Amino acid sequence: MVYPTVLGAGKRLFADGSTIPLRLDECRQFEDGIVLLRYTAE
Repeated sequence: MVYPTVLGAGKRLFADGSTIPLRLDECRQFEDGIVLLRYTAE
């Protein structure tokens, strides 16, 4: 789930230039602005 926030800096989850083949299976937006994004690795 994605919570809309503003951040100045932090640790990267993946290294620059890395790619992971993913397929978006579901996308839902809730009234409070949170978005559910469900992916499957291909």
